[in-house]
Amino acid sequence: MMRLYVLLLLALVLSAHAEDNNPTNLTPEQTTKARLDALDVLIKRSQYPQAYALADRMVEEFEGEAKFDFQYGLAAVETQHYDEALFAFERLVMRFPNEPRYRLELARTHFYLNNLVRAEIEFKKVLAQNPPVPVKKNVERFLQSIADLQRQVQPKFLFAIDVAGGYDTNINSATDEDSLKLVIGDVPFNVDLDPSAQETASSYWSTLLNFGYVLPLSKTSAFDTRVLYNKRANAETPIYDLDTLMAEAGYGFYTGAMKWRGGGRYQFVQLNGENFLTTMGVSGSGQWLFSGGANLGFFINYGLTSYDANANGDLTQTQLNLTYASAPKRNSWNFSFLFGTDAADDSSNKFNGKSYQGVNYLSTTLWGQRGSRYWLLTLLSSEYDDVNPTFGAVRKDVTFTYGVGWRYAFTTHFSVRNDYSFTYQDSEFEANTYDRFRAELGVTYSF
Repeated sequence: MMRLYVLLLLALVLSAHAEDNNPTNLTPEQTTKARLDALDVLIKRSQYPQAYALADRMVEEFEGEAKFDFQYGLAAVETQHYDEALFAFERLVMRFPNEPRYRLELARTHFYLNNLVRAEIEFKKVLAQNPPVPVKKNVERFLQSIADLQRQVQPKFLFAIDVAGGYDTNINSATDEDSLKLVIGDVPFNVDLDPSAQETASSYWSTLLNFGYVLPLSKTSAFDTRVLYNKRANAETPIYDLDTLMAEAGYGFYTGAMKWRGGGRYQFVQLNGENFLTTMGVSGSGQWLFSGGANLGFFINYGLTSYDANANGDLTQTQLNLTYASAPKRNSWNFSFLFGTDAADDSSNKFNGKSYQGVNYLSTTLWGQRGSRYWLLTLLSSEYDDVNPTFGAVRKDVTFTYGVGWRYAFTTHFSVRNDYSFTYQDSEFEANTYDRFRAELGVTYSF
């Protein structure tokens, strides 16, 4: 016993004075062996705080060595240094993907970080490797805990700030035509377009602030609220600069495998610093959670949008979404149908009312342990309610959007993203036919 404590004390002294000129008579090889032996003893004795303190001084020298990474990761996760543990177990799983213990510890780290989707994926991979019965039972307990957490309401505060810059080939979603053919009083003629009404390309920057809070009322019900502010400023011209403020609150509850929510939303938008539109609405949703992890849901929204510059421009909006999402895996996807109407409150504005329907497909692939990439495809068809007096016909549009992007998290709080999208709208009217490409790079800090 005395020899053990002498060994531990010697290793800690050596680590604390590693930058000194060898204050003992040990060779560098003997010093290294003493420190590794001490770490091994501390791990075997489950003295994790002391093991983490020792291993943290050694990580720059020994990271990448399998035995050290495992001991360092184990000490880190047991002392709640989860980000450090994640890096260690990621390295091990990449090098030894068929070793169940390494993957089990990686899954456990994700669980403690509340990365429930990632944890579930890794735990299921452990089960697929047919581990010993005690390990299997342990994994099943974790999977049950994940299922319980996904159906349990917990207090949660969210803050996120996202800062991004990008380039947009058409910031005003306008035509690239120099002039348009109009019909006024059954008389056709051409009108030259002002440059501000034509396609405008510009670089831009944006800032997004997102606050959210969930207040549990019981184990299966909660009140939630969220406030979001987004600012986008264009380098080319301030005419299309946008400021958006949105606030919403709701009440959600579970009945068995069904999750319900009802809420209200207020949104205020400024264009170039001037009031542009206001939207108020109420919504309801339901989501059926299948035992395998997939879910089927619906979302209904009813609201009123009013335009400050148009006293007769109010629209009553109704929207229905039906969505199916796959179980969380390395490759996940969801598919949704969208149906909606914008009904003009004033008959003079009926030509701006419309009905629309569309489909959306989103595919997400986990990229290592910290990243993800996605692609999406949206197709939307719209038909307006009356003849447009300027063009002398009923407007019909078909809009196609394709997007790709990726995100990488350096820590649980800090990540970087890169997104690209292309939109093409084919309309009955040249003025509303356009294409648009956008590229954006952003960083996000959240907790």
